Amino acid sequence: MNRRRYGTTLVAIVALAACAVIAAPAAGQEVVQIDGRVSWVSGQTMLVTPTGGLPVTVDLTEVDLDQYRALLPGERIVVTGRLTPERNRVIATAIQRGAT
Repeated sequence: MNRRRYGTTLVAIVALAACAVIAAPAAGQEVVQIDGRVSWVSGQTMLVTPTGGLPVTVDLTEVDLDQYRALLPGERIVVTGRLTPERNRVIATAIQRGAT
């Protein structure tokens, strides 16, 4: 193999490997749904208490403000999102109000 072809092949392999490393964490994130009641909302953080479970901290930075602007404590909701790598909170992607 000549040097030019070797260099092109090497660049392609490095680029593919870099893409795989960048995409790997996103593919491994677990999608979850939490059915519960709002405990409180403050800024871009919410605490939801599932029925019969422990409270869960929810990051609202990726949810449209219209989905959580008027939420009140005690209101029943379903939060769809993904767990953080530390698995200590949920990053919400959608909030459905009045869930049963």
